[in-house]
Amino acid sequence: MITGVLKTGSGSDIYITGDNSPNNISIRSGQYLYLAVRDCWIPVIIRYSPQTGDWVFQNLENINVNGQKVMLKS
Repeated sequence: MITGVLKTGSGSDIYITGDNSPNNISIRSGQYLYLAVRDCWIPVIIRYSPQTGDWVFQNLENINVNGQKVMLKS
């Protein structure tokens, strides 16, 4: 498992800056992640919207993606 913070780059780039890894982990649209919310992890799907040019959590569009703590199970 990889935990870290989501960071958006230029254009459609997004990655996880790992808490336990010095390397950034690239994320792709449609990938399944876990979002940290208080004391639990909520499963989410991350999507890139070409219309808005921004990243969103599917069905949680009002939550800002950049800076959110997430977990990726490998």
